[in-house]
This record gives sequence, C-alpha cells and structure tokens, in this order.
Amino acid sequence: MEFGTAGYYVIGEFVACWGSFLISINIFLSFSLYDRRQRFFLYASASTFLAAVFNIASVYMIEPVNNVPVWLTVLVTTLYFFMLLINPFVMSAYVFDIAFSDRKKQIIFTSIGGIMLTSYMLIVLLNIKTGWIFRYDAVEGYIRGPLKNITYMLSGCYGLCIIMTVFVQRKFMARRLLFVFLIYPFISLFFVAIQFFFPKVILTGVASFTSVLFAYITVQSYMIEVDYRTGLMRESKLRRRISMQRTGGVLLVMTIERMNIIQSNLDAKEFDSLFLQLGTLLLSFFPRDAYILSVNRLAAVGKTIDEVNQKSKKLIAEIKKLNAQLFSVIPVPLDCRSVALEFKRGENDLDFMMDLINNMLNKEQATNTRSLQICDESVLLDMERKRQIYSILKRELTLDSEMFQVWFQPIYSIKEKKFVYMEALSRLKNTELGDISPAEFVQVAENRGLVERLGYVAFEKICKFIAENRDVVEAVSINFSVYQMMNPNIVENVLSTIDRFGLSPSNIVMEITESIFIDNFDFVMRSMLTLTKAGVKFYLDDFGTGYSNLANVVTLPFSTIKMDRSLVLMMEESDKGMSLFTDLVNTFKTGGFKILVEGIETPVQNERVENAGVDYIQGFLYSEPLPPDKCVTLLRQAAV
Repeated sequence: MEFGTAGYYVIGEFVACWGSFLISINIFLSFSLYDRRQRFFLYASASTFLAAVFNIASVYMIEPVNNVPVWLTVLVTTLYFFMLLINPFVMSAYVFDIAFSDRKKQIIFTSIGGIMLTSYMLIVLLNIKTGWIFRYDAVEGYIRGPLKNITYMLSGCYGLCIIMTVFVQRKFMARRLLFVFLIYPFISLFFVAIQFFFPKVILTGVASFTSVLFAYITVQSYMIEVDYRTGLMRESKLRRRISMQRTGGVLLVMTIERMNIIQSNLDAKEFDSLFLQLGTLLLSFFPRDAYILSVNRLAAVGKTIDEVNQKSKKLIAEIKKLNAQLFSVIPVPLDCRSVALEFKRGENDLDFMMDLINNMLNKEQATNTRSLQICDESVLLDMERKRQIYSILKRELTLDSEMFQVWFQPIYSIKEKKFVYMEALSRLKNTELGDISPAEFVQVAENRGLVERLGYVAFEKICKFIAENRDVVEAVSINFSVYQMMNPNIVENVLSTIDRFGLSPSNIVMEITESIFIDNFDFVMRSMLTLTKAGVKFYLDDFGTGYSNLANVVTLPFSTIKMDRSLVLMMEESDKGMSLFTDLVNTFKTGGFKILVEGIETPVQNERVENAGVDYIQGFLYSEPLPPDKCVTLLRQAAV
C-alpha cells in the first residue's frame, strides 16, 4: 500500500499525527497542565497533530482527478502552513523559559520569536491572494511559489535560536537539559533535509513530532529522576543505585546548615541559582553519582574512603569560595557537615544506612566539628542500642509496665512551709539494657514517633498515682510535649483521662515550654483556654533557657513561671546577676504570676531565691526524684 496519492508518501504523517495525539492525551491524563512548563509540550504536540492532519488532507486533495473545490483545497493547505511553525516557536519559548531566570529576558526573547511567527502567519494569509508560498488551480494542480522554502528557513532560525540560547546559558542549565536542546534541532533538521531533497516524501509532521517526542520523553524522565534546579538525581535514583550495587562503595551525605535562614534572605531567582551552583559543584567531583535528598541535604557515591575524603575536602573548599560570594547577601555562612559510610556488596538497605548517617550528623552537630566524619564500629553499636531501646519502648509503653515508671520530685512552698505538689518525671528502669536515662530514651521516642504515646502513658500512670493517694497528693505537674499539644484531640484526651480516673482537673498542672507556640499559637491558645476553664493549671517551663516572648507569657493563661536552673547560676555569679534575678521575680509577681525555681542544691542558693521572693522551690536540697512509694512516704512524714 502506497499511503499517498499523486506520488506523495504520507505514512510518516500518519505516524506523526497519531503520536502527537497520544502525547497531548497523556498530558491531560497526567494532570500536567497544572505545571506551566508542561503546557508548552501540550501546545507543541497539539499544533503538530493539527499540522499533520491538514497536511494529510491537503495531499489527498491536490490530486487533479479528485473533484474537490479549489477553495477547499486552498483553505486546508493554508491551515497546514498556518500551523506548521507553531511547534518550533513553542519549543523555542520553552527553552527561553528554562534558560533565563529573569522574567524580562524570557519575555523579550519569546516576543522576538512571536514576531517571527506572526510575520510568517501574515505571509500565509496573504498567500491566498499572492501565491508566494503556493497556489492551486484545477488545471495545473499544486504549484510552489517563490517563497516555498520560507518554512525551512524559519524552522532553521528557531533551531539556531535554541542552540545559541542553551550554549550561552549553559552555566545556568542542568547538564542533561543542555545536551537535550543542543541535539533537539538537529533531529528536526534531519527529517526536514530528507523532505527538502525528496519533496514527494512528506515528513514535515515527522520532523516536528520526533523532536518533540525526544524532548518530552527526556524531560519527563529527567523530572522524575533529576531535581530540576540542581541537575542532581533524586533519592529514588540513589535507592536503585545502592540496591543494584555489585561491589562495595562509599556513601557521602552533606547537610547544608541553616538553609531556612539562607532561603529567607534570597529571592526565588537567587535561591535557584545557589542550588544550581551547589549541584554543579557536586557533579564536578561525582559526575555520575551525585544526588539531592532534601532541600538541605546532598549525597554522592564514591569507590573508596580515601577518594571520598579527598573529594569532600576540595568540595568544601569550593563551597567556601561560594560562601564568600554570598557574604553580602545572607547573614549566616554557607556551611555544611558531611558523613561518609562505607558499605559492602549486598549491604543495600539505604534506610538503615541513612539512620547511621543521621546518627553521625547529630553527633557531629553536638561536637561542632566540620571535618568529614566516618561511620565506624562505634556508630553501629550506638545504632543497635537505639534499636533495642525502641523495641523496649514499644513493648513497655503500657499502663501496667513495671519498667516504664513515673517518679516524682516534691515541690516546696515557702509560704506554707511544706510540700504542696510534685513534678512527674519518666524513667525506664531494670530493662535488659539496665537503667536507661530519660535523655536517651526520650530522644529515641522522638526520632521513632513514640513520644506522643510516651507522654500519654505517663499521664495515665500519673492519674492512677493521684487516684490511689488522694489523702497526701493534691496536684502533680506534668510535662506535655509539642506533639501532645498539637494533637487536635488534646482537650478531649486530657479531660477524658482525668474523668476516667475520677480526678478533678485541679489535680493536674500541665507544664509546657514556649517553643510549642512557634508554629501554631492560635490552636494551642484555644486548647489552653478550654482546659483552664475546666480547672487545669498551666506552668511555663524552662523560662530562661532561650528567647522568651513576654507577650506570649502575658497573653496565655499561665499561673506560674518555672525558672530554669541557669538563672540560679547567674544569680550566684555576681551582685548584678542577683539584682537582675530579683527584678525579674518582682516583675512577674506584679503581673500576678507565681514563681517556681528549680535546681536548688545548696542552702546558699535556697536563701537567695527566698530573699528574691519566689513562691516555690524544687531541687536536690529538698528531695531528689523518688519512686512513687518513697515519695508518698516522704509526704506522709512531712505532714506529721
């Protein structure tokens, strides 16, 4: 079958028509229209589809034996020429859009391309009268005009614009996109050349379709596997890389510090440029194995520890040079921390490897080091310990557990000269690992998503303790974490638990830190007001350990301010410290707050805070944290 008429072969146009139609439908079905850059591919493929359809129709109409009116043949052929250069223009505009971050330059270059297209379309419309491109009559058939090659010339101009743009802007484009659009025009040129030398072989639609298909498939796969801003491969690619690794290697992870501050001081264009430079630097040292894991974390895979160590030193040096360029723009240095982990053949669990690396990064942050850290046997042992602690917590976070305990530290009232209530403190005792410190198991709970469960189990144990010792226990203060306070059901959870154990809300004091209000002030405030109205009291914990917003302290329903031990140490250092402490206490008491001071260990400290006018004292001078039975015994003895 010839797939044509009058000596023309149009099978390629059928293929182009069907292929461009499928690309258009795919863009619709994938909801890619929400992405502005994806719409360029829709316009390009749709215009190619229409051009191919009109071209096929035109070919079948120019056969002299067909009884088709001349005006209809001219109309269809005119529509074909009208649609022909929309594709090159759209793809040029797409390249301008990704090559220039400056919106003005995008508009300028796109406008120049638009003027070329508009001028061409005017010539096509005038062709109906002038016959500059083609003319047709019933006797002579289809006749090419003096401007018959204008489409070839303008297509070449668009292709040249694409090549020049990506070459000039190559420093600001991801590497794969650079190569795609350097090759793109030549794919189209190949088929255009065939048609130019063999006019009877119709390949104009094929020329547009194949080039669009090449760019579309490459860009789509690129967007899935590669971060658009940096040119680095995404985590999914790293995961496959590790899982398919036939030999050992070294995983390098770098964390850019204070990225939120850096981002807030750069506009979108500057931030994208910074990311591209970071990606380019990493690619220069690890051309085939550079990845981006998050907005502030980069990764690479090397062959040996020595290789990675040498490259990381050079990379950090280059980042310092970049930091010098940004010094006048951002208020903090562009700094990074890095960890390397050597893995062997068959060790392809990326999640476990990242746990090890995260553990190292946390340690590195605590020690404030900047050199490359190597994961060694101690890290593996530490991770295994954390894994065991996690298993213990999952097993023991129950109301009846004997290992997960709540101890109590009595709080002394200066005015009443007795213990009036106590603070609850979680403990993990007598486990297969021995006693585990709160600092250790709370961190594991936070990292593994158990901290909210830990808080509520502790709350239940406290309520049970109060219910069983109503004669000597008036109230207990309980630390509530940000995870508990941000639970939408916080009010219901607290009040229902109090009611289940037959307690009064006045038996409960909720201690919270000011950091809880950073992201959701309004929600936490509403919860606090509802609970306060029900009878629950709130203490502001750890005042003096960081930045405190006095407006929050005054606005929120706190009854007591709990001053951190650091203020007690400041008070001991000098008369000035003592004066500041006293003024602070007086200021809060004038505002109607009670003052609790923790960490009192010596008689001198006790005397000074009493003289300053505080209301409550907590510390080893009066009692260390005690298990429930010993705490009750102490309270009964003190009451005698």
